[in-house]
Amino acid sequence: MNNKMIPVVLQVSTLNESMPDRSFRKIGDSTVFEFLLLRLLENVQLDVSLVTTCDASDDVLCKTARLHGIRVFRGDYPQIVDRLKKFTTETGGDNFVRVFGNYPLVDIPRLITLYRRHVNGKFDYSYNEHMHGVLWGTGCEVFSSKILEVLSKQNLSVQQQSTLSYYIRQHVDEFNVQKMEINSYRKSFKVNLETEKDLEVINDIVNNIQVDITSDNISSYLDKHKVVSTYNLEKPSKEVGVDKILLHPHKIESILEGDSRFTSFPISVELTLTNACNLKCIYCSDADLRQKQGVNSDMDKEVLFKLFDDLAEGGTKGITIEGGGEPSIYPYFSEIVKYAYHKKLALGLITNGVKRIDKELVKYFEWIRVSLDASTREEYYELKGVDCFEKVIANIGYYSQYCDTVGVGYVVTNSNLSQIEALVSRLRLLGASYIQLRPVVDNDELYPRDVDLNFLKVFSSKNFGVIIDGMKENAQKGNFGLPCVAHSLTSIISGDGSVYLCGRLNIYDWIPPIGNINEESFSSIWNGQEHRKQCAKVRDSAFCEENCPQCRISKFNSLFARVTNIKSKHFI
Repeated sequence: MNNKMIPVVLQVSTLNESMPDRSFRKIGDSTVFEFLLLRLLENVQLDVSLVTTCDASDDVLCKTARLHGIRVFRGDYPQIVDRLKKFTTETGGDNFVRVFGNYPLVDIPRLITLYRRHVNGKFDYSYNEHMHGVLWGTGCEVFSSKILEVLSKQNLSVQQQSTLSYYIRQHVDEFNVQKMEINSYRKSFKVNLETEKDLEVINDIVNNIQVDITSDNISSYLDKHKVVSTYNLEKPSKEVGVDKILLHPHKIESILEGDSRFTSFPISVELTLTNACNLKCIYCSDADLRQKQGVNSDMDKEVLFKLFDDLAEGGTKGITIEGGGEPSIYPYFSEIVKYAYHKKLALGLITNGVKRIDKELVKYFEWIRVSLDASTREEYYELKGVDCFEKVIANIGYYSQYCDTVGVGYVVTNSNLSQIEALVSRLRLLGASYIQLRPVVDNDELYPRDVDLNFLKVFSSKNFGVIIDGMKENAQKGNFGLPCVAHSLTSIISGDGSVYLCGRLNIYDWIPPIGNINEESFSSIWNGQEHRKQCAKVRDSAFCEENCPQCRISKFNSLFARVTNIKSKHFI
């Protein structure tokens, strides 16, 4: 290797590609692989090598690379660190640039600058693709051989290796990392190759840009061609949001009629199994309630069996098993899940993800949402009091193998966004279905101010959603000055059996539960006098405006208010 040249590793494999034969699709007259390879080889400062797998499907990549006179390094598919180490060991280099095979428009001038700054600053790892860096799909990263030695001794899991860049960025306390900033705010354009639409956009850029292919020049072109710039941005279906109400016309009718029929059970019930928890979140919204009810109180399983009988008979569709405490540590968790499932109640789970649930039990859940709330190990420990960030990340990937919808809940504070982009990128590679970001509630000290997370939407795909609606929808206090008509969409049952009209008004001591399932059936409570009395209270818009905290039900009330005010109801 010429010591004056910049060693570049082109990491490509035909395995696990997001679109079939991605490397062999066409950009102009060349395949994607050849197009990128020739761009790199044209620059005399770069010394290019191919790193790929030992799988036979990658033989054709190796053949093409050798025809162009570049070296090939191969290894087992999952062992990315070993493959990269093989390159550094055989070439004897101290540092190298890694470029991904689905980045045909990589910014080569920025690559050279990043490498030089990396070497001069003696960094372990450097990158330029981030919120204040180059466009997504034009970036690269630089590794030292030293960091590979360290990583190889850490016995990284397959999922940690597959998300290696983001793993490093989320552990900056362990390494000397350079985050090269270029722009005040990167444009939300996507020019990496994952879909057919991406390929169309890339070809449009290549065919029409009249200057060098750089991040700045691509950005200028896309600024002038808005249709092209948004053409390949995905809008996946949302698993959370106001649209879901359309699936329940019976409940809509009941609410619009004034919900005089108290036999109209909630669509779903939010159920706490236990007030015990294995974390110490400093912003826990249930902390006061747990203290009042007893932090280690558990629900009686026989009472829960009767509850499920009652709910199934009354027409409730789903049960969300959630906090107070951490549901997975409830001693009869498995029995409860199986009983509810066999009563044909759909099941959702909100968990902190610390305790891994057996895969056979995971399959009973229609969805699982893991409350992560941190983008780095340090943030996690600071906010939750336990050092288990990587353990939770691993469990998210594990659950994604056995449950169709595994989301990540993210409570945004003023101190947990340092690596939010790396986290989102890592989650989509792990197979998560979505990340839902919403602001912390009931904690002014931690409340995020002037946070704009719209740039994260670029990471949405047909299989992964970035949901930030709650940053505004759930930030409004006072229920928009509206009466609360949508309270009966759900019901909240806490860890001592108390049933609440509202899961937000229960922060007030002067608003009692409407009943307790340890003392009477849910049906009796739902049709009881206390429920009727509190329903009348929250139908007073002045009461709601004065007392309602930030609440996810507010957006439903806004929808019903808009519908109610329509005059020409019989026309579209």
